[in-house]
Amino acid sequence: MRGEQSYKGSCKQLKKTKNMRRKILISLITVLTFVLNAKAQDTLVSAFFGLDNALPGLLCNQPGSLLDGMPVNFIFPIDASTLSESDFEVVDSLGNILTPICVSLAPANENGENRTVLLFGEFGTAVTNPPVEVRVVGDLFTTDTLTGESACSEIINLNGITTTNVIPLADGPSLFFAQRIDGNLNECNSGTQTIQVAWNGGVTPYISGDTESDLFQYYVGYSDSSGDLIPHVPISIADINDNDNFHQLCFSTSDEIVKISMMANTVEDPNQDPNLYSEIDVSSCTTLTIIEENIFEKWYKIYPNPFSDEISVENLLGDEYFIIYDFLGRNIMEGKCSGTIKIPETNSGIYYLTILNNTNQTTFKLIKR
Repeated sequence: MRGEQSYKGSCKQLKKTKNMRRKILISLITVLTFVLNAKAQDTLVSAFFGLDNALPGLLCNQPGSLLDGMPVNFIFPIDASTLSESDFEVVDSLGNILTPICVSLAPANENGENRTVLLFGEFGTAVTNPPVEVRVVGDLFTTDTLTGESACSEIINLNGITTTNVIPLADGPSLFFAQRIDGNLNECNSGTQTIQVAWNGGVTPYISGDTESDLFQYYVGYSDSSGDLIPHVPISIADINDNDNFHQLCFSTSDEIVKISMMANTVEDPNQDPNLYSEIDVSSCTTLTIIEENIFEKWYKIYPNPFSDEISVENLLGDEYFIIYDFLGRNIMEGKCSGTIKIPETNSGIYYLTILNNTNQTTFKLIKR
């Protein structure tokens, strides 16, 4: 009788554990799908069209021809090793699906940049048949946050995201990104904080007689004082004269800059269209969103993270079980949780480790090098 009761108790416990695992998997897939899809879609900001047959075909090893150019802008930096012309499709207003001849992150391909991909090819005509949509159709990946960046980033596959925010060059350039940078990314020779800004296409001075080093006087940074925005003018500008769409603004104030604006009619795009007034919030990385905080409470010590082939878990109670999922919610491995978990051969990227016992569950984000 006692053995039968023990057997029944073990079956009930096993069933309870399986049910808990099922609930974890369902909730994890639901949340990860929401969070990752939202992040992936949000990272593609816009495309900027108007360089109609204005670029030499030599850029794509096609001498003698003229090509359209279209900057496509992302919030997260792009992994250059995954970039290919086959990653993109462009849809014109007549519904034709067009593929770039070649693509490049240059000239905005320094560390801390890599957020603008320049597409070369034939994408319609600016007036009669402009492009209306850009799609990512290949396995194009973003990269993780670099040391010195204030903006969040992580490794995400952008395959499947689209934007219909295709801005005509005639509208003039506008800001699409700003972040605080320091350390090796900072090119300012003076000041107490540096804000990097990015335009949706290449810009040069619009006012006659100005050089790029004069542009700092038209930018304004704002700090927040109890809800009131306090303006600050940069003391200088860096990351200039390199023909890309990034600037670094050097500020002497110690008050945290949270927003950047640019006066109208101060810079122009390659078609000499001047900018309208433009402003952008400075991105600041919050490690976890509210929806993620409910899942990723850290009750155990997990290291190293990023990892290569194994992780260590400290502060175990002795009755824990673990499950490792990839970023799509697929079960990679599971088992009894001991001090060391050896991870089978997997691709680099994001994984999730769930540790559970009879009463609790905790999930951690892991990064595989």
